[in-house]
Amino acid sequence: MLTIRAMSDGTGYSARHLEHSDYYAEGERVTGRWQGRGAELLGLAGEVRAEDFEAIRDGLDPRSGEFLRQRQSADRAGAGGEVQSHGRHLYDFTISAPKSVSVMAVVGGDSRLIAAHERAVAEALAELEHQAATRVRLAGANGDRTTGNLAIAVYQHDTSRELDPQLHTHAVAANLTYDGTEGRWKALQASGIYERRAYLTEVYRNSLAREVRALGYEIEDRRDTNGRDYGFEVSGLSRGLLDRFSQRSRQRDGAIKLFVAENGRQPTDNEVAVLVRETRADKLIEISTGEVRARQLSQLEQTEVAALAELNRSARATAVRTESAKESLQYAEDHVFERLSVARDHEILTEALRRGRGRISHSELKGTLKLQESSGLVLRDGDEIATAESLRREREMIEGVNRGIGRCERLG
Repeated sequence: MLTIRAMSDGTGYSARHLEHSDYYAEGERVTGRWQGRGAELLGLAGEVRAEDFEAIRDGLDPRSGEFLRQRQSADRAGAGGEVQSHGRHLYDFTISAPKSVSVMAVVGGDSRLIAAHERAVAEALAELEHQAATRVRLAGANGDRTTGNLAIAVYQHDTSRELDPQLHTHAVAANLTYDGTEGRWKALQASGIYERRAYLTEVYRNSLAREVRALGYEIEDRRDTNGRDYGFEVSGLSRGLLDRFSQRSRQRDGAIKLFVAENGRQPTDNEVAVLVRETRADKLIEISTGEVRARQLSQLEQTEVAALAELNRSARATAVRTESAKESLQYAEDHVFERLSVARDHEILTEALRRGRGRISHSELKGTLKLQESSGLVLRDGDEIATAESLRREREMIEGVNRGIGRCERLG
């Protein structure tokens, strides 16, 4: 699952938080790695150094110290000079593994799942970077231009603040992107990434599910009481065990329940992100990794220890059956265009990835959609698409309305 946090300051965020695995262990450090085309353009590669991280957080070239963005301050001031809104310095894109994958990887000791998570994160971040954009205001223009590059510092953690096993990756991007058309660095326009959060989540889940199946595990989709999709879990782990290691989820659910009681509605995704942050302790617990693992194991019953060991023992790498992405794409189009005449491309891809989770290739799926466009089955205008059938149905409805105008006297 992908969550997004925009940070208006973030001073020392790398040294104070990212370099520690959600707890403080003296002498232990999480090493970040640079990723993204934007990082390459700035000469950043390999291990993240604190001074380089702080430089791009401030919008500076880490080599020359030159300020890269148009304005020295990202804050917006009113007519009287007062700050109306604080600018964004960092975006923390956090990708979290399903709880069962975290339990098997961290407590069950299957390090192959950690590598599978890393590969799935890399695929999701590559797609996320493609959505990077900047605002265009030259010569009276008022729009956005896709740049497709970010400078991202990637840190992997395996534990939550409550010391539960929770495999997750912080991909922290600076508020910078290079506009090749104008030949300069500018502030990031992240609205396209926000809009595609569900899609990017499914890119990660599909890749991870395929990897998990290839390692010999069975998976099962998760749905709530309303049938809403909540990803997948590894089969064979009890609900009770997963709930026991899900303290953060319980805190989030409690905060959402209180929000609904006070406001009479469900919170938006952004409001949920705020609620999650507000329920999290800021101070890191001081404890060693060995003590964390011992504490996690102590919460298991003997039958659960045996179940984890058996799952680990029986999971053997195997060739998994895949299917054509065409079937999932057709399902998505039938499902989405049943309600709409025109949809965003990422909405179709999201539904297709859910339908074929772990059984289809993301790249093949996008290629299949392009083939439909070239054959005329799908029509595109920017990121909006429609099928020939959905447009035919829309025209028939409009024609029916037009034929009925003036046919009957007005009521009353």
